[in-house]
Amino acid sequence: MEIASENGGWLRMRPLRYEFDAEPGDPTEDWLVVSVAAADRNGHTWQAESPCLTVAETIELADWLHGRFDTDELEFIEPNVAFRQLPAGPGQHTLEVSFSHENLPPWLPGTGLGRVHRIRLEVTEEALQRAAAAWAAEIAAFPPRADLANW
Repeated sequence: MEIASENGGWLRMRPLRYEFDAEPGDPTEDWLVVSVAAADRNGHTWQAESPCLTVAETIELADWLHGRFDTDELEFIEPNVAFRQLPAGPGQHTLEVSFSHENLPPWLPGTGLGRVHRIRLEVTEEALQRAAAAWAAEIAAFPPRADLANW
């Protein structure tokens, strides 16, 4: 999936593989390694790969991007990436994407677990729906291997 902002930033996310070959007994153990690449509006870019989303969370992200959640924020078990909708005009979306831990830009100054880097992506409804459809298609290759009934 790629979300390209009208203000120059972008986000690319792609599920790469299950973290573990063994089938998990619980959905909280069904992790995917995800490639995350991003650029802020100043052109600073970086890329990381980490097991930052469970399969269930990738499905939640697809639903959230499609507008099927009643919340403006989407956070995950691992805080490596998070999403928030900010106020925007009709037909527009402003997404704030937060990165931390293994998904931080390597050039970010400082140390410690509390560091967070955020980018804002200003996109049209059509662009967001294209990104949501692309993400849904990409995660289809990684179906849940644990029962999501109690997720």
